[in-house]
Amino acid sequence: MIECIRFRSVLPFDENVKEEFISEIWGGAIDRWRGNITPDIEARIEMEIATFEQVEGYMAYLYFVWRVTYDSGYYFMPYRTLAHASAVCYALGITEVDPIRLGLDFNRFMQTDKPRFVEIGLATNATKSQIQTEIMNLEFDEDRERLGERELNDDAPALIIYPSQRTAQLLGYFSDKLEYMPFDDQATFFTLLRSEDLTGVYGCNPNTVLQKYLQQAKPYFEDLIPLCADNLPAHYVFLHRRYNIASKTKFAPEIESILSETCGGILYDEQVYAIAKLVGYTPSEAEAFRKVLNKHKKQEYNTHRQRFRKYKGLFGKLIKDGGWTYPKAHLAEVARLVYTTAYLKTHFPQEFVQTALCVAASNEC
Repeated sequence: MIECIRFRSVLPFDENVKEEFISEIWGGAIDRWRGNITPDIEARIEMEIATFEQVEGYMAYLYFVWRVTYDSGYYFMPYRTLAHASAVCYALGITEVDPIRLGLDFNRFMQTDKPRFVEIGLATNATKSQIQTEIMNLEFDEDRERLGERELNDDAPALIIYPSQRTAQLLGYFSDKLEYMPFDDQATFFTLLRSEDLTGVYGCNPNTVLQKYLQQAKPYFEDLIPLCADNLPAHYVFLHRRYNIASKTKFAPEIESILSETCGGILYDEQVYAIAKLVGYTPSEAEAFRKVLNKHKKQEYNTHRQRFRKYKGLFGKLIKDGGWTYPKAHLAEVARLVYTTAYLKTHFPQEFVQTALCVAASNEC
C-alpha cells in the first residue's frame, strides 16, 4: 500500500477570502486559456463554482488545496483523483489537462444533481518529513496560520498527499521547463514512435502498443488518451475500428456522436453517462447505472433495459462494453505523464536520463 498523509484545512475562509478566491479562479482561467474565455468556458466555471458551493465546506477545502500547490516550494501533481474533469481545478493549477479541450465530464468528478464531498489527491517530490515540518507550517499572513494538521480519522474529508512519489520527483527537477510545454510537439510524438527511445517514459516499454498505432495516425495529444487504456477489452475494439480493421454497427446519430471519438466502442465512463443522459437519467442515476454495468449486476439489468428500448441493440452493447470502461479524466492524466516524460526525453535527453537514473536508484541525487 502506498503511504499517504491526510490533511484537513484549518485556514480561515470567510466571505472576503471567498470573494478573493473566486477572483483567483477567474484570473487563473484567463491565464490558462490565454484570455480567450469563451461562453462555454465561462458557463462551465460558473456551473462548477455553484456546484461546489452546494457542498458545505468544499470551497474552503478547494482553497486549501490551491494554497498547498501554489504556496509550497515543492512540486505537486494530481494523483489518483478525477479532479482533471474540473475546469476550476485546471484554472487554479491543481490539474494540468484542459477539460474543455478534451471534453471531460465534470459529473465524473462530482455529480451536479447530488453533489458530495470529493477528496483530491496530490503526489509530491517532498518527503514525509518535509511535508510534516514545512508544508504544514507555511507562512501565509501575519498570524502565521498553520496550513494543515494531521487527520487521524480516515473517514474525515481530507487532502491526500503521497510523499516521495517517483514520477513527481522526476518531474520536479524539470518544473520550470514544463511551465510552457506545448501539447502538440511533433518531435515528442516521434520519440513515442521509436521503441528504443521509450526507456524512462512513463508507463512505456518496448512492447507497448503506442508505436503500433501511432505510426498509422497523425499524432495528437488526444490520440494518446484511449491508447493509455491498453488493459481494457474495449480498448482493442477502439484500436481495430480506429484503423479500419473491423466493421462497426451503426446506431442512431445521437449515439454515434457519443461513440465517434472511440470509433464505435464504449471506452469511457463519460460515454456511459452521456448515453444514459439521452434516455433521461440524472447524473447520479447515470453513475449508479455505470456501477451496475461495471460490477456486472445481472439481476439489475432488467430494471434498466426498458429505458433503452428506443435504441435497438444499444443495451446489449452497454452490457458488453460498459462493464470495462475507465474514467476518461484519469486516462487523460496518464496520457499527460506519458507525453510529458517523452517531451523531456526528447528535448533534454542527457539531463532526463541522469535524473531518471538518480530517482530510480536512490530517490535522491
